[in-house]
Amino acid sequence: MLLDHLASILEADDEAILRAVEDVIKPPLSRVSYADAFHPSGIPPQPELEFVDPNSLRVSVDLFLGTDLLISLGYSTRVESLREGAEELLSLIRRKEELKPEDSPKSHIALALPEREHLQAVKGRWTEFVWKPKAYDGSEAPDFEGWVRDLSSIADALRGEGIRVTFYGGASARVMEWLGYDAVEVSLRRELPKLGYPRDPSVAWSDSPVIMNMTLDHRRGEEDAAAQFFRKVGLKPAFRPRYWFDGKLLVRARAEGGNFIIVRGKERTALFTGIGIRGSNRAAIELIREYLSLKGAEIDLYGVPLPGYIRDWRRGAVHLDVVMMNAGPCVILSPGRMGFYSFLRFGPSVELLEAGIVFKELGVEVDEMPAEGSEITLVNALNIGRGKLVVDAYNEEAAKYLEREWGLDVIGVSIPQVEAGGGGVRCASREFFRTDS
Repeated sequence: MLLDHLASILEADDEAILRAVEDVIKPPLSRVSYADAFHPSGIPPQPELEFVDPNSLRVSVDLFLGTDLLISLGYSTRVESLREGAEELLSLIRRKEELKPEDSPKSHIALALPEREHLQAVKGRWTEFVWKPKAYDGSEAPDFEGWVRDLSSIADALRGEGIRVTFYGGASARVMEWLGYDAVEVSLRRELPKLGYPRDPSVAWSDSPVIMNMTLDHRRGEEDAAAQFFRKVGLKPAFRPRYWFDGKLLVRARAEGGNFIIVRGKERTALFTGIGIRGSNRAAIELIREYLSLKGAEIDLYGVPLPGYIRDWRRGAVHLDVVMMNAGPCVILSPGRMGFYSFLRFGPSVELLEAGIVFKELGVEVDEMPAEGSEITLVNALNIGRGKLVVDAYNEEAAKYLEREWGLDVIGVSIPQVEAGGGGVRCASREFFRTDS
């Protein structure tokens, strides 16, 4: 279906393409909110069901979806640009590539710094932005200078391991450049206080990045910044999960990079994605499954039920990477957040499987982290390969356990401001792969 969407642009006349552009720019989008069913008021923002009725479009479903995909990846709305883009994406999608698991050695990592004024806008609206007003070191959050310190701590640790670090952001990127780091400035079209978590708006399992589709309004726009960054460093985004046709409606995908973890077993490779309050929906899962199939990736795709929340987001889970960590020699689970429950395996049909069976088939050992520390960052570590993890230094007992029990080289960094915004080292970083270096 994905190839048909792009091929339709090559087959359509100019007028049809222009009508498709108009539909994409002002889509007849409908929303269904569940928030009014939750008690009490003052809850964090909740996801909505978003969809387009195909009967409300002025062009075919294929032409709408192909045009939307290209425009969402940053291609110009000019007819010739869209035709050229369709040819380019068809080539990128058909190119066979090996996907990198989480424990692959890293050589390039991007960090992102939010704008000072964007962080300032969070104060007094912490619930709205899912943020703590106080960091675990007692400092007020969010704080711009604190973010600079946290990200510098991560960057210095990575550079100490021979990894090339590049920052991106709006005008804030210059701050990191003044401090001696490589930086790329991108255009920000709206306030993006959570730009500092570049894990979420993309995945980079190969040198063809995939741009994600954020769930909440205050995070939409991070995808465009990520796509700009990749282009500026010479990588072309190959796909973005946008809408899935379920036979009746075009359902908007909810896809965020922190919610995907690749584990390579002895004979099989698995892609895990969390299903929960802001987890991947069926649209995202089916679109990514089709994309990976076209890339020739032999991979099993599993949905992992996450502990939800209505009000207390600290104890619930937004993404899989605060519940599960691919530590290399094993998969580490966060105690109390996921036990040996059941997974959903997505294929021609959806199967319900016990988690223990899945890990046994992969030939991967599973362990549980000691519970003391930050619930947010306990397993949210960046695996840089070669048996090394960069972790939140606040979780001292967990770090000692990983070193003692698994022989891992654990590098601790101080990130109180990053943790206060709901993320850890993995959330605050985005590895990417290049074949030319």
